[in-house]
Amino acid sequence: MRWAAFAVWLPLGLALGGCVGSPAEGPFEFYRQITGEALEGRPLPPGMEERSPNLGTVPQRPDRGPASSRAELSSLLAANRAAAANPLPSGAPVPERPATEGGAVVPAAPPAPPRLAPAPPVGAGPATLLLPGTEAPRMDETAPEAPPAEMAAPPPPDLAAPPSFPPIAPRGL
Repeated sequence: MRWAAFAVWLPLGLALGGCVGSPAEGPFEFYRQITGEALEGRPLPPGMEERSPNLGTVPQRPDRGPASSRAELSSLLAANRAAAANPLPSGAPVPERPATEGGAVVPAAPPAPPRLAPAPPVGAGPATLLLPGTEAPRMDETAPEAPPAEMAAPPPPDLAAPPSFPPIAPRGL
């Protein structure tokens, strides 16, 4: 019976010992982290010194107000939903915004795009910056010579031609 338990625990221990990524990540370090030895001397996380929440401290539900004000609000919301379902046709005047608190702070239209300064005209000279006392580089009017034939790319394959396969020798030869 002892050998059976040993046969079970030995592979488990070897497998746990194989879970070492670096010298500080062995099974003993894992056990220390689980038991809390590594956490000794560290401050508690925030809120751990407070009591656990109590449902008796939950405030009462607020008053819902009179039914007439709720019905008025519901009808206004229904009218707003109906108006939002039908967009304005193009060119129609935009209705005035309702007067709300802070409405004067928000502009009615987006700001105009910024005006950009005109770009300087492009000259006909070379597109390089020259240091004082230097002259512009000369451009040759002749075309460069072609590369040698051995550096040229092979011709593209004919994709319309039927595929060609190497001959296959019959078996047994």
